Amino acid sequence: MKTQYVQRMLIGLGLTLALATPWASAVDRYVAPNGIGGGTSWTDTHSNLIEMVALAGNNDTVYVTNNATYWLTNQITVSYAITVRSWGPGGILDPTNTILSGRYPDAINRHFTLNNAGATVAGFTLTKGYENNGGSVYLQNGMVTNCMIVSNVAYTNSGGGVYMLTGNGGVWNCTISGNMASNVSMSGGGVFVASGGPWRIANCTISGNSCTNASGQGGGINAQSSTAGTIISNCWIVSNQAGYGGGGLYIGGAAECHNSFIIGNKVILENSSFGGGVRIVTAALLRNCLIVNNSAMAVWASGGGVYLSQNVSVQNCTIASNVSQSAGGLYFMGTGGNAGFPKIENTIIWGNIGGSVSNWSSGSTNASQSWTTFTNCCLAPNIYSNGSCFASGINTVTNDPWFVSAAIGDFQLQPNSPCINAGINRGWMEGARDVYGNRRIDNFRKTVDIGAHEYLSKGTMFSGY
Repeated sequence: MKTQYVQRMLIGLGLTLALATPWASAVDRYVAPNGIGGGTSWTDTHSNLIEMVALAGNNDTVYVTNNATYWLTNQITVSYAITVRSWGPGGILDPTNTILSGRYPDAINRHFTLNNAGATVAGFTLTKGYENNGGSVYLQNGMVTNCMIVSNVAYTNSGGGVYMLTGNGGVWNCTISGNMASNVSMSGGGVFVASGGPWRIANCTISGNSCTNASGQGGGINAQSSTAGTIISNCWIVSNQAGYGGGGLYIGGAAECHNSFIIGNKVILENSSFGGGVRIVTAALLRNCLIVNNSAMAVWASGGGVYLSQNVSVQNCTIASNVSQSAGGLYFMGTGGNAGFPKIENTIIWGNIGGSVSNWSSGSTNASQSWTTFTNCCLAPNIYSNGSCFASGINTVTNDPWFVSAAIGDFQLQPNSPCINAGINRGWMEGARDVYGNRRIDNFRKTVDIGAHEYLSKGTMFSGY
């Protein structure tokens, strides 16, 4: 109030109050379902969340009490560097019991539009949102953390759960589940990254999302942004579905995917489909990912686990137990010239099912269009004469990698695996972790393993004298 009074006085004198004024201070605002006050404290709560956010300015926090469902009459637009967060016992975030409903099918509302780099939404269940794009959250700038984004719909465009455009920020430690996008050309059932960046999608579970129309790509995530530095990391991308390509993940831009589990995703189009787990059509990177039990089962389907084209790098991944009509594990298509060839290193491609070509294949009989290099990889035998494909292998292991138990989904390495200490070290590995959180290069053998898992031998540690 004092700041506003001083502002009015200075404006009347034709002056402007600088942002660094000593009178400026953050304001806490409080929301509860039965509040009838001004929202200045927990004993003076206000019931309308939209109004409280509209009153907030930079550095303010809007607290929303838990054990309640808040029914939105419109989307909440956050244009300042404020935090909107739930309040559970002792002040903890409580997404399970703090629910914001867009009220679909009785109404058409997304939950949030964020367009400030300092804007944060934390600790909510965001459900029953329904919008043209970004069924729940439309991110132009800002961060969404510790939220459950479930059962939302982008009804004519992309990003059933979250749509990212122009700015930067992302989603962290969220569950994005059961969302749907119905656009015929782009999609992104869970998350759609349109442009801008760099964006981060980290520590998230992205499951049960879908974009099953005839051209739908990226059942879990569709990343189109061409901005370098957009990274998907430490995520579980599980049981998503796309109609055409990338059941779990589709990359059509410059995104990278690190240290993620990509499991049980599908592409389901009846005539042709590509990349049950992952489809990448531009220069991109897969690193330290476990890609298993995905499927592409159309008549002309390729790449049950991964479908690649152009200059894609695959580093220290495990691609196993995937299924397709052709190339159950990995399918690649270069675009001609050395710059267009996929580069696969320190990667296991084993135990996939794909017709006459189980583990990997190419879509061309032209060597100038389909050549790739496998460096320190573990592959099924006869990698140089796999149908009509063209490839070179350097330090290739052709023996069983000896997973702990593929039957129960444990793709870690046993002590007798030929993949242990059989990789090639790279600079990025120093201090890095594998998909299970182990050191990528241990202090004893100093050589990286092949695959997404770094085996750590059990023994005794001695202290020095």
